[in-house]
Amino acid sequence: MQNFYRAYGDLGFEQHEIPYDNTSLPAVTFMQPSAKKNLLIFGGYDSNLEELILWFSPLRNNGYNLIIFDGPGQGNMLFKKEKSHFIMNFEKPVAAVLDYFSLDRVTALGLSWGGFFVMRAAAFEKRIEKVIALDIFYQGLDALTIAMNPVLAFVLKTLVHFKCKTWIDVLLTHAMTRDLDLNWKIRRGCQLTGTKTPYDLIQNIKKHSMKGLGPLINQEVLLLAGEKDQYVPVKRLRQIKKNSAMQQK
Repeated sequence: MQNFYRAYGDLGFEQHEIPYDNTSLPAVTFMQPSAKKNLLIFGGYDSNLEELILWFSPLRNNGYNLIIFDGPGQGNMLFKKEKSHFIMNFEKPVAAVLDYFSLDRVTALGLSWGGFFVMRAAAFEKRIEKVIALDIFYQGLDALTIAMNPVLAFVLKTLVHFKCKTWIDVLLTHAMTRDLDLNWKIRRGCQLTGTKTPYDLIQNIKKHSMKGLGPLINQEVLLLAGEKDQYVPVKRLRQIKKNSAMQQK
C-alpha cells in the first residue's frame, strides 16, 4: 500500500477517511475547480480502491469530479482494526459518502457486483440522479451457479429452496475440490461476509437480489451486459428492464 501511493501519488488525487458506523471508508477524489458534475465510483466482490484509481484516473479531466471509495467488506476494509463485512443495503455507505462531501446530485457507477450495489443504492438514495451498471448483476446465487453443470445447478437451487444445510455443505465442499473457480468464489465469499460454511454464505448472498427493486428505481439508467459474462447470465438484462420503472438507455 505504501509503495502504491508512492508510485501513483502524482496522479493528483486526494485521500479521505469517511466516518461510517464504528470505522471509516477509504476514498479518493479527483476534483476540478470547473467541474459541475460528480461521478461516484465503487466496485464489487473482490475490488479494491487502488485498482479503481488506476482504471478511472484517465477520466479525471473530463468535466466530472471523481469520488472513488471502498464500501464495507471491500478492498482493505476487512483488514482494519474495526472490521466490516459485505452488506446488501449499499445505500448506507453511499449516503455516508454523499453526506461527507455534501453532494446532492451525483451519477453513480458500480462495477461487477457493484452493478447490483448501484441499483440497490439508487432505489433508496435519490441524490443519485443517474446510474451506470457496469455491468448488470441480478442476484448473488447467479455467480455460483452460472458455470455449474446444469444438473448440479438445479440440485443446488432445489436444496437452497428447501434450506437443506447439511446437503448443501456436503455438495459444495465436494464440488470445490474439483472446481478452482467455485473454490475461490466460496472461500472469498466467506471472507467477505464473515460466514463459515457454504450454506451460510448462500443465505447471506441471497439477500443481494434485484427482486422487487425495479419499481423503486426511477432514475436514468445505463445497463451494460456481457454476452458471455462468466458470473452473470445475460438473460437477466431482459428481466431487469421488464421489471423496472427506470429510464433506460
